[in-house]
Formats: sequence, C-alpha cells, structure tokens
Amino acid sequence: MKPFPGRDPRLYGWEAKPARRAMRILGVALLVAVALLLMFLSWPYFTLWRLDQAVRDRDAAALAELVDLDAVRGEIKKKLNKDADSTIGDLSDPFIRWLQEGIQTLGGDALDRLVTLPWVRARLLDRSAGDVDEGFLGQVTYAFFDAPDAFVARIGEATDNPVRVRLTLRGPDWRVTALYY
Repeated sequence: MKPFPGRDPRLYGWEAKPARRAMRILGVALLVAVALLLMFLSWPYFTLWRLDQAVRDRDAAALAELVDLDAVRGEIKKKLNKDADSTIGDLSDPFIRWLQEGIQTLGGDALDRLVTLPWVRARLLDRSAGDVDEGFLGQVTYAFFDAPDAFVARIGEATDNPVRVRLTLRGPDWRVTALYY
C-alpha cells in the first residue's frame, strides 16, 4: 500500500535508506583505506626516527633490530662486482678509498670485519653538526620512497658526499639494507 496513491515514494526519500546505508559503508571504508595508507606512508619515517634514537642513545640492541648487516655487506659486495645489480648508487671517493684500504689491510673478509654496528652508527653521525647527542635526523635533507617496499634517506647536502641510507620492508619491519656515501 502506498502512503500517497499515485505518487512515486522514491521522490520523497522513503526508499532511499538502503542507498544512504551503502554510502555510509563506502564512506567508512574509504576513511579506513586513507588512514591505512597514511600509516603505511609514515611508517618508514617512524623507523628513521627510531634509528636516530638508537644512534643517540648508543643502544646497540635497538640498532641491531633496525640494521640488517648482512644485507648492507651484500649490497657493497654487489656494487664491487660489476656484473651484479646493486641498489647502491654512485660511491664517493672517500668511500672507495675506505674500501680499498680495508681490502688491502684485511683481505677478502674485509667487509665482514669493517661493516659493523659501530661503523653504521659512525656513518649515520658523519654529517651531524658535531654533537652526537643531537643524532642525525636534523641533517636529513631527503627522505622518500623509491619503491613500495624501499625508502631512501640522504643525510647531508647532495653536493657534499652525503650518507645515503636505504630502508627495505623486511617482514613486519623496515630495516637498513644499504648504507653508503
């Protein structure tokens, strides 16, 4: 039975409730998707902040959780092997000299002995303003994704042999997988 004979109830919104409900559900789903996207986009920045805190606090355990030393060594080895692809970009002359001196002094296992957590901490603080308690975060001049699962940060000015840090999404966490200057 129609409330007003001869009139279409859709004109008065009587049958619009399912459409409104669907729009509300769509709106909530969109809001949740945007919130998840914002959380994902901010996640590596939070990891960079955690890395800075670990470096400032001299917390070796926290630093070890955030740095994949085997991956960092592996990327440097790939860069040295001209036939392998590496995520490391152009190396600075000081970095190349450091590698050459290490290999001449220590031989084939030089990277295993040179690339350690203290080395990572020292490289991250290379461009700091002098006070290591300030960390490196204030010296970051670029930080953004270069792939959905990869994030690159530059510590220092682009023209001054900056330290570059690559974070890669490994399982549930972002970890440092390359470090060079």
